[in-house]
Amino acid sequence: MNLGVAALLMLAGCGDRDADTGLCDRTPPLTYEGFGVGFMDKHCTACHSSLLREEQRNDAPVGIDMDSYVEVMRFAERIEARVVTPEVPTMPPGGGPTAEEIAQLNEWLACKVYPDAAIWFAEEGE
Repeated sequence: MNLGVAALLMLAGCGDRDADTGLCDRTPPLTYEGFGVGFMDKHCTACHSSLLREEQRNDAPVGIDMDSYVEVMRFAERIEARVVTPEVPTMPPGGGPTAEEIAQLNEWLACKVYPDAAIWFAEEGE
């Protein structure tokens, strides 16, 4: 098991880490189909898509793609570290997400992506 997946499993094990803040109280919750696809299409897949050739990726590393939910789960920590956590997000490089979109991304990662990733990667044996 790689360290990223182990960290995801630990985070998912702390499913109540945001319970005190009410972060995961939205009904219905944010989903990949209802939020993630639109966010990724708007802010990420212009550079981070498996459909792009290396010269079309604006220096985005080949293989760091955001055009499927499995890929988003795989790179969730990386997304959080570059968009949610820093005072000034480093992704996308030209700026982009509003404060509201970043808050929704944080909610979606914490309440849906990390828990789903823990289950998915445990079942896949990663």
